[in-house]
Amino acid sequence: VQHHGTDLVMMPTHGRGPMRRLLLGSVTAKVLHDVSAAVWTAGENELRSGARPYKNIVCAVDLGDETETVARAAVALASSFHAGLSLVHVVEIPPPNLEVDFTAFKQDLIDAANFGFADLKNKLGIDVPHTASVAPLTADGIRDEAIARKADLIVVGRGRAQGGVSRIWSRLYNIVCDAPCPVLSI
Repeated sequence: VQHHGTDLVMMPTHGRGPMRRLLLGSVTAKVLHDVSAAVWTAGENELRSGARPYKNIVCAVDLGDETETVARAAVALASSFHAGLSLVHVVEIPPPNLEVDFTAFKQDLIDAANFGFADLKNKLGIDVPHTASVAPLTADGIRDEAIARKADLIVVGRGRAQGGVSRIWSRLYNIVCDAPCPVLSI
């Protein structure tokens, strides 16, 4: 990728289970973590379905540092494919337990995300639907939103995590493995 100045890597995913990924690693996880180019991933079913234009794109953002860049890329893709675009932010909270219960803060978290979306859409000059939700796992919330919106493509950020074991904690690989359609990580 560095030698050829590649700006897009395209690869299939297999997702062989969490224990195997943890013990053996994964080429996809390694590529997602290590390369600076955008990475397009798709399961075997998406690869066999043949090329087709994207009609519905879901852009999943964390409302952090890279959100504007990721959203701009999704807007450009949606425009070039004449596709619908929607934004999604999933707040991951643990299930309630006796020590800490975040249930009371759910609406505050959703309200904060909606405020972030209003600011982002104003900055980008776009008027697209958005969803802010709470889920035990970010990947599950994104998958559910992609299914509900009949997404042909999910656009996500790469995250800022770096270091030897950071890919173990990254949500990106789980999003890619659980996605019902191809994922473009910027």
